Amino acid sequence: MRVVPDRVEGMGLQALTSEYRRIMEIVAGADGPVTAKDVALALGRETTPAKIEPVRGRLRKLSDRGWLVRTVSGRYRPR
Repeated sequence: MRVVPDRVEGMGLQALTSEYRRIMEIVAGADGPVTAKDVALALGRETTPAKIEPVRGRLRKLSDRGWLVRTVSGRYRPR
């Protein structure tokens, strides 16, 4: 079973782990598209590459599986 399942119509956030749900809540609550750094800060993490890159990977995974949209500029927004 995948940590982040492919999103299908009607699937709610309960299908995600708590960490991914928190990321989704941060993105959904933002005023516009967010960067990995924005999300890392909201999660209370340092803004070093070692702390931001794992967040970027999670955002990318959510995007690849249909939960988020990745903009041309590399920012993320809700689907």
